[in-house]
Amino acid sequence: MSATTNPPKKAIWAAGGVLHRSADGGPEFLLVHRDRYDDWTIPKGKLNRGEPFLAAALREVEEETGFVGNSPIEIGTIGYETPRGNPKVVRWWLLGAEKKGKFQPNAEVDEIRWLSENRARKQLSYQGERGVLERAAELVASKRSGRIYMVRHAWAANKAEWKRQDWHRPLDRHGVRQAKRLYLDFETIPVTRVISSHYKRCVDTVRGLAIGHGIRLERDKRLGVKGDADTALSMFRDLEGESAVVCTHGEVIGDVIGKLAAEGVELDGPMEWRKGSVWLLDTHKGRVKRGRYIWPA
Repeated sequence: MSATTNPPKKAIWAAGGVLHRSADGGPEFLLVHRDRYDDWTIPKGKLNRGEPFLAAALREVEEETGFVGNSPIEIGTIGYETPRGNPKVVRWWLLGAEKKGKFQPNAEVDEIRWLSENRARKQLSYQGERGVLERAAELVASKRSGRIYMVRHAWAANKAEWKRQDWHRPLDRHGVRQAKRLYLDFETIPVTRVISSHYKRCVDTVRGLAIGHGIRLERDKRLGVKGDADTALSMFRDLEGESAVVCTHGEVIGDVIGKLAAEGVELDGPMEWRKGSVWLLDTHKGRVKRGRYIWPA
């Protein structure tokens, strides 16, 4: 799914897998307990030199749990700083569980538990992994479920005072702060793609987010100021099953939200799209089913 690139220099590269299985009460997810840290987490680990992310995820899951993962579906990538201040990039997959032998306590893991989504969410030690689990549960319910984070670009230099072509207009100081806040807000949100209008103010709004997640920033002229709802919604249908950040302009977002409202789509929030704000759109089979407004920083 995702178009990937190298994480930031000196970043810790890691991958993990959310194992699931069917049970009488609904799907269950596998968590591991690490005695060294006394925490409950989703199986994951660092990449070996030259090792692809998915290969690392499958290897780590098998080493830690004794289960072989199958039928991988990409959940997305999170990128954050460790307590020591090192950037870390973790790419996640949803995996079916094929039993191979029995779990044996090892140097990494001393206990495993199969839990429902609600119980697993409460058991997890780290808030960031709860978002990964939530997205995994959505994909278990339907492989065709998706999320679009439709971002309006942050505050930019004054248009009336800008003497060059408009698509060159950069963020102003407030916009730079908003872009940094957006990067921090998305640290532990799993993302598969980052797509932006080719205008500089849009690119600069989500550039840090893309770099932090180790995902190539895609520029698409269809998201420019001359775009419209039909073009944007067609693009969203092509993002079926993705968890994508899409940065565009107020003109486009207003057209999209207006069209969704006219079609009776459930929208939680005001009919607004302020600079630096996000409309979170839940999709199924590429079509928007509901939306929620997230106020700008």
